[in-house]
Amino acid sequence: MIWWPESIPTLTVGTTTLRPMRPTDAEDIYRAVQDPEIPKFTTVPSDYPVELAIDFASTRNVSSHLNKTELVFVMEDSALKSSDYPYSNGFAGVISLHSIDLPNHRAEIGYWLAKEARNKGIGTIAAELITEYGLMTLGFRRIEALVNDLNGASKRLLIKAGYEYEGLMKKYLTRPDGSQIDMALFSATKS
Repeated sequence: MIWWPESIPTLTVGTTTLRPMRPTDAEDIYRAVQDPEIPKFTTVPSDYPVELAIDFASTRNVSSHLNKTELVFVMEDSALKSSDYPYSNGFAGVISLHSIDLPNHRAEIGYWLAKEARNKGIGTIAAELITEYGLMTLGFRRIEALVNDLNGASKRLLIKAGYEYEGLMKKYLTRPDGSQIDMALFSATKS
């Protein structure tokens, strides 16, 4: 049985924190997703308008939690707080458990990191935190990750976070331009 939290908790290890998303995060989300690498390797649209960030940070994330379809966290890292970092609060990106399948005790992890937060270990720690929370606290037995096969950094992140590579899913995702993408399948399971 999956235990669903009444509210999204704050999870912290070292300088990295996963916390509930707030409406005030919309500006940081909008600014971060303007980086062309995020839509290149995720389902975030390349023409992401500020209105979508506002809706995501204020309405969609709340309704998905209430409907038990997604748990969204903002990644922050206090080590990022400096005068030359564009996000004063240490904003590093967004991570979630989504595609929730309660009867089969299964969820999917999804994430993206702001350009300035990459290659610092923050994503790996965040993936470890949310995976442990999903498996040990919520009771999921399997958490999957689907990654664009060309995204080597994300595949390395998942391996470091304890995920196992399961295989290649050819022509799994169709982009708005009609091109198809091969996706690598990873999983973490409860022992």
